[in-house]
Amino acid sequence: MARRPTHRVSSNFPNGVTDHLHEFSGYESGDFRGRVHRDWESHFTEIPANQLNEFLKSDQAEILTEGRHRLIVIPLGDARCAVKAFGKQSSFKDKIDSSRGSKASRSLEAAAFLKAHGISTPRPIAYFDRWEDATLVESYYLTEYLPDLTSLHDELVRIFHHEARCDVLVELLEAVAISVRKMHDAGFIHRDLGNQNIQLTRDPQGSWEVQIIDLNRGRLKSDLTLKERADDLSRLFLPSMFLRIFAQMYWQEDPPKKFLKLLKRAQSRFMLWHRTRRLRHPFREPPYDIYSDYPAPRDFWVWDEQSAQATIMQVRRERQRFYPWGRNLKMGIAVLKNALPVWRDYCDLEEETFRKKIILKNRIGMALEAADLDMPRQLDLLKDLGTIPVLLRFCHHEGEAQWKRTIEDVRRIRSEGHEVMVALVQDRQAFLDLDSWEAMCRLVFSEIGNEVSMIELCHAVNRTKWGLYSPEEQKALLERVVRVKERYPNVPVSGPACIDFEYYHVFRALEETPDGLHYDALSHHLYVDRRGAPENKQEVFGTIEKATLLRAISRHVKQSEERVIVSETNWPVKGAGIYSPVDATYMWPDQPESDLNVSEDDYGHFMLRYLVLTLCSGHIERVYWWRLVSHGFGLVDELADGGWRKRPGFKMLQQFLSLLGEATFIEKLDTPEDVYAFRFQAGAQKVDMMWSNEEKGAPLTQKYSEILDVVGKPIADPKISGAPLYGVI
Repeated sequence: MARRPTHRVSSNFPNGVTDHLHEFSGYESGDFRGRVHRDWESHFTEIPANQLNEFLKSDQAEILTEGRHRLIVIPLGDARCAVKAFGKQSSFKDKIDSSRGSKASRSLEAAAFLKAHGISTPRPIAYFDRWEDATLVESYYLTEYLPDLTSLHDELVRIFHHEARCDVLVELLEAVAISVRKMHDAGFIHRDLGNQNIQLTRDPQGSWEVQIIDLNRGRLKSDLTLKERADDLSRLFLPSMFLRIFAQMYWQEDPPKKFLKLLKRAQSRFMLWHRTRRLRHPFREPPYDIYSDYPAPRDFWVWDEQSAQATIMQVRRERQRFYPWGRNLKMGIAVLKNALPVWRDYCDLEEETFRKKIILKNRIGMALEAADLDMPRQLDLLKDLGTIPVLLRFCHHEGEAQWKRTIEDVRRIRSEGHEVMVALVQDRQAFLDLDSWEAMCRLVFSEIGNEVSMIELCHAVNRTKWGLYSPEEQKALLERVVRVKERYPNVPVSGPACIDFEYYHVFRALEETPDGLHYDALSHHLYVDRRGAPENKQEVFGTIEKATLLRAISRHVKQSEERVIVSETNWPVKGAGIYSPVDATYMWPDQPESDLNVSEDDYGHFMLRYLVLTLCSGHIERVYWWRLVSHGFGLVDELADGGWRKRPGFKMLQQFLSLLGEATFIEKLDTPEDVYAFRFQAGAQKVDMMWSNEEKGAPLTQKYSEILDVVGKPIADPKISGAPLYGVI
């Protein structure tokens, strides 16, 4: 009987692989040939290789996976051993393996190489082959058994279906990306690096340790090209935005653009190969489709606790694939139908801007966080700002237990004299499980509908990351609200809760408002679109013009009363890292932060200026600041050294509310360009609030009995600058 030569180093592993096999001895028993780690040699006198197949069928063996290739766990001395029993293959592959080595031998050689380079893989123990002439009859690869092994595939399925948290996902992917990069830098190309072949264990500190398995297809090369790296990553299955983030983790910097293009092409080729498997192998039983375990690509949804927002899951081009046909056409038609009458109302309202007296009492509200922060501590901070309106969110992804806790928070806040507005925030699952969404709505309406000032329906519906791809999908949610509201007709509601200066989405969202629903106010999340100061223009529209146009829309449309509430706005803060909304999800080491973040002082200055511009214009009824406590964008930093720290903006708002919180806006004073001055009646005295949107200070235009800075301290030699001043007449 012809036998295969023993102890060969396969041609797939040149360049000194034998240096990493010095711990393995040649093995020969009957018709079996192979290698055994010297620490385990004695065990194979008890279970010789020629009896291994029978032992794998015994009661002592635990079958983990069946199929052409079986994975079985057996006792080996005082330990347990995982045995990969390779199935029979074609004579063509036998001929190739007779020269390059069997799958088992290649697996051991690759594992020895990875171990020598500090890359984790289950510790190799042995491999055994039995050849009959030119046919490989039996082939086994043995490794140390890791009992708590999971896989990237299984962990992603768990996260997407049961623990949709961004920090958990990022921690997992970063561990994998760093390990894969280390493997590639060592010169090893896996060539079958799918999610199921990236196994994971936890170290004693709870961090992920990546175990690379199924190594028999691997190749060695001294220096991998970008294409080889991209090709090796092509089998990873991730939402497209997280594949890009994975590339950032892999490179620990912004990935080369060429690499991203190569990776995209490689993934397209692999998916084509995967989808045509039945055509290529029509008579072979199809393997289990691991992709069916994940949500559909449009249904991925993850919550980012650090930045308190949903995470972008797909890159723009991918997201656009999920938009309904005719989306832009319908949006254009909606704008054309409404443009002329809204523009007429806008021109009329421009004449009214800053022309009416506005009482500021109860017009400035503050958002609190019910799920992730200490509520009693937030309420203690709120006392320093006075009895102002409060907004709380009910997020669908938080679940019923948290909804009930938030209901109790609403009652506690009301008992302290605050008016409360609540917002109902959807996720993707809310649309997929409309009964669950309706259950949340019914709970809120029934328990506190008569106790709150307003219920905002849905959240940022023109951003797909919040789970909706079209106004029609929002309508499906709102139709369930209509069913609930039939029992509670007097509960006031607002919407459609779009975000940013994208009013064309507002028109479409209003068009799809279901019969039986009428908004008591048009609520909107009116950010400055990250353009710095609130006076800065977006085309010809600054904050004043945006507020005017928003009210013009509310005046014209039949689905809403002529009232506008800005239910969310803020600026991101410098130095907050991934807690900043504009730097959220992941930052590689030493990554420069976004230039859209502002300093803590500018944050406070911009906030006061925004509040005065919107409210005193007469077009916005109320503004809720998002939010009181947040490391990334709040008035209080909960992660500061020494505990919760009031940022300068907190003290600025405290001074504003103390001086003008119940004052009446009288008029906007005539000033030079880029200088703003507003006069208020505060009790028996008049107070002017002044600032400039230029860096260098401007002189005061009149004399005051006292000039106070933005936190209420007297100033001897004042100049008008970006920091508001208070002039007491």
